[in-house]
Amino acid sequence: MKLTKITEWIDNVLDVKSFSDVSNNGVQIARTGEEVKKVAFGVDASVAFIEAAVAAGAQLAIVHHGISWGGGIERIVDGVYNVVSAAIRHNVALYGVHLPLDANHAYGNNYELARYLGLKNLKPAFVYHGETIGCTGTLPNGKKVGVCSGGAGEFAVDAKKIGCDLYVTGEASWGDVIAAENVGMRMICAGHYATETFGVKALAKAMKKALRVDTVFIPRAEP
Repeated sequence: MKLTKITEWIDNVLDVKSFSDVSNNGVQIARTGEEVKKVAFGVDASVAFIEAAVAAGAQLAIVHHGISWGGGIERIVDGVYNVVSAAIRHNVALYGVHLPLDANHAYGNNYELARYLGLKNLKPAFVYHGETIGCTGTLPNGKKVGVCSGGAGEFAVDAKKIGCDLYVTGEASWGDVIAAENVGMRMICAGHYATETFGVKALAKAMKKALRVDTVFIPRAEP
């Protein structure tokens, strides 16, 4: 499978080009050669993930948290150098996709997490950098739940304002915890990493079915 065909599929499925993001979504590290036989999926672009992708036989690594943010990489030093060096040494391309993978209704972190929690009547909610990335849904008992993965504790107060009985995120700052308490918003912090595995797993499954290319999800190795 050609690398460009795979990346074009992701761009279209997640509507990547329409997002204004803090991440520079798309191919962040290229490779020599277009042929891709296996694609590795993970949450974070780390040296350990790149090495695990290589060990799994992948030529392309797709992550939620890439290495290029905002104005891009100013210097290739320290940890960034190590990731870039590992990818180039093993000839593995890296594709990062942030908010488009959070927000997508079919394969995104938040809608997948909401479905995992058994929520129904899903509706978009929670605006970050001008993009609506989270959602709300209802439990069988009618309770309304807000969902926004990763480090989205800041939306707990917003969840209260739109009538949520519970708010689920990955992690929150202490200030966000106090703010939630002050408005009576029950908040569950289920882990930044854990809540953002849903999107990459769903995308890997969808890609395998649509493009008939071998895919693998690589979980974070414990230090």
